[in-house]
Amino acid sequence: MKTIKPVIFISIFAVIVIALIYSYTNYFGPQYVLQTNYDEQNCKQGNIFEGVDRQARFSVLSTCEKAVGIVHDMKDTREDDGDYQFNLELESQYNQLLNSENKKQVQSMLVIEITSKDQQSNEMHIPKNGDKIEVYGAWVTDNPHRWNEIHPAWKITVLN
Repeated sequence: MKTIKPVIFISIFAVIVIALIYSYTNYFGPQYVLQTNYDEQNCKQGNIFEGVDRQARFSVLSTCEKAVGIVHDMKDTREDDGDYQFNLELESQYNQLLNSENKKQVQSMLVIEITSKDQQSNEMHIPKNGDKIEVYGAWVTDNPHRWNEIHPAWKITVLN
């Protein structure tokens, strides 16, 4: 029976450790981002990712963004992490919030996620399909999916 040379073992171990560190820092780990928009009426103050699962997977585009549109693909069930997720068909003046992956993967709509923590807020109205809403939240790129989202959404007003 051949033995593994120490150099090969150490190399394999180093690759595994680097992969684990990369996964943690780019997907699973925490991310602390302070609110830079001081609109206290519409923007969550403090860490914008408080209550968000797997925070490191996001790149922040704006700490507080507004969007208006029609709700699509809202399910009656929550995602595995407790979030409600749906798509928003944006009014034309908000189309700059989309990227090419939104256009390819979610029919030119913006993905919106409401965390379980924010679902309890007085500012949160869980919308239904077909509702026209105004939403405020952090505008981010979800790096594993490569599309843009408002995640977390912390204020939703049904307009119709």
